[in-house]
Amino acid sequence: MLFTSPLFGAQNTPLQVRIFCTLAISAALTFTIKAHLGPPPADLYAFAMAILHELIAGALIGIFLTLVLEAAQMAGAFIDLQMGLSMSQTLNPITGVPVSVMSQFKYMLGLIVFLSINAHHVMLSAFVKSYETMPAPTMANLAGIQGSFIHLLTQLSLVALQIAAPVAAVSIVVDAAMGVIGKAVPQMQIFVVGLPAKIVMGMLAISVALPALASGVQYGVEEATHSLVTVFQPHGG
Repeated sequence: MLFTSPLFGAQNTPLQVRIFCTLAISAALTFTIKAHLGPPPADLYAFAMAILHELIAGALIGIFLTLVLEAAQMAGAFIDLQMGLSMSQTLNPITGVPVSVMSQFKYMLGLIVFLSINAHHVMLSAFVKSYETMPAPTMANLAGIQGSFIHLLTQLSLVALQIAAPVAAVSIVVDAAMGVIGKAVPQMQIFVVGLPAKIVMGMLAISVALPALASGVQYGVEEATHSLVTVFQPHGG
């Protein structure tokens, strides 16, 4: 779970910090989940299935919540495309991959919102609940996991579009205005004038629409939690 989570699994987090956090959280939750562990596996097959069960549960919790921040990053990439900043790339220290400038900004801001609404507490709570309700990994349950994943991905993609919608609307208005000016004054270099105008108006739209990111991250965490509840229901219900 920590390896796939948005914060604890960051590539720029020192290895010693990761190990200490894992040991500390494990020690703190041991007595909480001890009553739900059940008897030890009787044979090697049962032991392997128990390990698979733990891997699936932990990975699902981390991935589902990571997708929330990926939606914010997706919104930033769409904004950069509309503003003409998609050519500028910077390294995301969390994921270790190059992203555009606004994608980096949206991801980092989304991470701050993620922590401020105590979404990391939701992650730990889901980890504890997984020992109480998550069914054994079977083909039927894997189909339910796939459906929940697709549903969450659809909802978060819609959230990303909604976060980027104000900038997209402003970009369309600026493009239309530049088209009219280009027809009225053919001698003017529209590209030279239009690109700075799109950047300035886009920045204004981003500043006005910042609350949309906070609402989007909060809604995304709620949707991820709902999807995890669906996955962890007995018999994949």
